[in-house]
Amino acid sequence: MALEILGSRLLAPVFGNSLFVWGALIGVILAAMSSGYAFGGWMSDRYPGARVLACLLLFSGSWTFLIAWLSQPVLFRVAAAIEDPRWGPCAAAGLLLAPPAFGLSGVLPAMLRLAVSDLNHLGRHTGRMIALSTVGSLAGTWGTAFFFLSWIGSHALVGWLGAIQVGLGFWWLLKGTAPRALVVAALVLGMSGLGVGAINPVEMLKAPVYQEDSPYQQVRIRDDELFRYLILDRTFHAVMWKAEPITLFLPYSQLMVSSLAWVPEPKRGLIFGHGGGSFAKWLAHRWPELELDVVEFDPVVVRIAEEFFSYQAPSHHHVYARDARVFLNGTKESYDLIWVDAFARHMIPFHLTTKEFFSELRAHLKPDGVLAVNLASSGEGGDLLRASAVVQTMKESFSTIQTYAVKGPWPSLKKAENLIFFAGLAIESQPPEDLAIKVTAMVEHQRLPPESIALLSTRRTEPWKPGEILTDDYAPYDLLIGSNVRESRSE
Repeated sequence: MALEILGSRLLAPVFGNSLFVWGALIGVILAAMSSGYAFGGWMSDRYPGARVLACLLLFSGSWTFLIAWLSQPVLFRVAAAIEDPRWGPCAAAGLLLAPPAFGLSGVLPAMLRLAVSDLNHLGRHTGRMIALSTVGSLAGTWGTAFFFLSWIGSHALVGWLGAIQVGLGFWWLLKGTAPRALVVAALVLGMSGLGVGAINPVEMLKAPVYQEDSPYQQVRIRDDELFRYLILDRTFHAVMWKAEPITLFLPYSQLMVSSLAWVPEPKRGLIFGHGGGSFAKWLAHRWPELELDVVEFDPVVVRIAEEFFSYQAPSHHHVYARDARVFLNGTKESYDLIWVDAFARHMIPFHLTTKEFFSELRAHLKPDGVLAVNLASSGEGGDLLRASAVVQTMKESFSTIQTYAVKGPWPSLKKAENLIFFAGLAIESQPPEDLAIKVTAMVEHQRLPPESIALLSTRRTEPWKPGEILTDDYAPYDLLIGSNVRESRSE
């Protein structure tokens, strides 16, 4: 179980953390366990004694060392060869995690074979052994998820698991068999070499300024000469221009804040998705009179925004580390503006795309308030189907939706863009031409980024095709994700 949880962290920087990834992990682990049980039982009957148990532990431990050493190059090669979002994670999990899961599953029947000497008490011995195995799985699950991942990180924990298995393997080898000294020496030398590799893993990703495994995702900070980046699992979530940390650098954010022009004298705003704190930091500087609630589900991301992205919440900013739906269910506040920036291209919290969610947003929006939603898109294929589904679902609560398709800050031949959806009564009652006049006036008074004027020209006039209406009960959202599985710069 510990390996399964760790597997999700190993795969996330390359394949993401979607339903497909978890389905691949669970399916591969179950297949490996079933075959491992059968193999361990067969080998234990054929070769009585502790030799089978020792070999299984040494095999699974050595492979776990290999995971810690070579997981990144293997994952990137698999991702390059298999772009399908279902079978790519299956192949990666099969190569990395199936062998140690197979070996560890064989340990149970091997231990049972050693323990059962009195057939009159076979049931008692079997029940006790299975209970002990289940308690161990529970301890591994809770220990890994609740404590060890946050304490020492995923790669170090994989190395420790390998060392524990190898240590137990040698203990059973020396205790239950009479191995030749040369065999023991060769095994010690080989395991030592693998252990050194586990301590010095092959890194395919650039060395981060900082890295931490939160309870929800892998958090990395990267720098270059001009910018600082926040990367969550496999996706860039914030870019800060180090020379001017307050500046909104990404074009989609420059356009999203133009929603302020629709609302006369806004008093209170709400942001879902904190990231590096770019929105909140800019609002604190340019709109100091606006009271702001910021909701981010990962407390590590909240801390990272303060420590690495220069966001210090003023007294009228309230930052909450909780899920967006939980926050909405627990607040009675109404807002002039709501910004939803909680989606990445490959990390979509489905419960923030449903009819029920947008109904709750409408209920917490003031009559003349504006909702702005950011959705990253590749501009083709499954991403367009996904966007159609979001628009169709939003229309259940908002009759009029304006869409803007904003390119990223770096030149690219790809169609990748950020789709910005604006909704609310102010959108329904005011023509786009009025917005341009108001945005221009606010830019002149340094209340909006100057780039927002040109970005108004990105408005999409082509109507969206009818899409699925997503609900809490039926949201096949992962089926609408595009097939590109490589890490790319934020749009």
